[in-house]
Amino acid sequence: MQRALDFDKTPALGVPLPFFLNVPVFGLLAGLLAVWAGPQAFTSRWGAATLAMTHLWTLGILGSAMLGALIQILAVACNVAVAPARAIAASVHALLTLGTLALAAGFLWWSPPAWLAAIALLGSAFVIYLSASGLALWRQRRQVYKGAREILVPVRGALAALTLTVLIGLGMAGALGMGMALPDWVGGHILWGLLGWGGLLLMGMSFQLLPIFQLTEIYPKPLTRWLPLLIPGLLLAWTALDASNGLPRLMRETVELLLAGAYVSWIGASLHRLSTRKRPTAEPTTLFWFTGLISLLACAPAWIWLRHGQAPQAAMVLGVLLIVGGLGAIVHGMLYKIVPFLLWKHAQDAMVIPDRNPAQARVYLKILPKMAAYIPVRPAQWHWALYVLVVLSWGLAAAGWPPAGQAAGPLLLASAALLSWNLGRALRLYRHTLRIMAALPHHAAAAPGQPAADA
Repeated sequence: MQRALDFDKTPALGVPLPFFLNVPVFGLLAGLLAVWAGPQAFTSRWGAATLAMTHLWTLGILGSAMLGALIQILAVACNVAVAPARAIAASVHALLTLGTLALAAGFLWWSPPAWLAAIALLGSAFVIYLSASGLALWRQRRQVYKGAREILVPVRGALAALTLTVLIGLGMAGALGMGMALPDWVGGHILWGLLGWGGLLLMGMSFQLLPIFQLTEIYPKPLTRWLPLLIPGLLLAWTALDASNGLPRLMRETVELLLAGAYVSWIGASLHRLSTRKRPTAEPTTLFWFTGLISLLACAPAWIWLRHGQAPQAAMVLGVLLIVGGLGAIVHGMLYKIVPFLLWKHAQDAMVIPDRNPAQARVYLKILPKMAAYIPVRPAQWHWALYVLVVLSWGLAAAGWPPAGQAAGPLLLASAALLSWNLGRALRLYRHTLRIMAALPHHAAAAPGQPAADA
């Protein structure tokens, strides 16, 4: 495995950043919707507000962050650059944002025109993104870094799963938009979206990011080699069994059990590595990772409850654990690592240092904030603590406790507002730093051997 990232391949800041900024925006929208709907939003997964909130989470929060992060990780970890990155990112971001809003509106008002608009917008967004990323992977397959296989295999599987998720979703939205009967594809849409696209991408990123940024041991080779191949195979087997009539139910449940076991093995390996990491203190990203992995681990008993219990809320609890607790927590944690690093790096790249003038470099180094200054530890820790309350409140609301349903919306609003503040503070510091550097004349530092100018 490659234990270093080629940050010289980092795309322009405007490529991933707008996707990351969607996270707090759609968090605020989902929080407002949860406040408006109250506990009623958690009584059935088929309610209008519930469906709208679900897609604000999966497309607006998780989807935005994952699409932006994938462009970044392909470039710096695999030497695969999506081009033209700026144009593709700008168009996909705009189409994804508007399409998610249209889809949520379609569910809220049960509006066929909104669903048809969502099909056009989201379909275009994913066609552009999947075509560009697939073409980049194919054209640059011989330039991929030698140690990047552990990332590329799950990434390819994740993109294939995303393609199926989108096709199934567009098909169901099209049926609603044209007033036709809804196809029985919901199970496949959820499975390929959460366990295929979300799970495989998260797994692939963990293979690279945990050893580098959390200073953990490398994952075992058998796990990195076989799990990303086993999981798509199990998903295909589940899909085939689900579409077949007359086969014993035990066959599909066996495949589901194997799928759960595959993910539990990865979760266990990840928790072990985080617990034995070389970094002594748990930074906010580490805490979010722990929260997300524990939530994903809790999905196993929730799945057993769903399959063998009688409680109608089991599916809601499982969905909250997957979306809000598992994928949501890890996405939020990664923002606290990725965004400060990108701002710090792009501020460094903005330096203009004349040749052979170390004094000029010293002037800049006094101006440039350290990476930790962009989002201090304490506000990020407050957000982690608040997000744990979000997970607990949404989980208890899904389990049928009305007071938690009342608290779920306000807590998500507070969490999204705090994330907005933390990211906004980082962006303000970055822009302030650029203004200071731009105001410095290139001769602000004296030539070597002479006194430096007052910075």
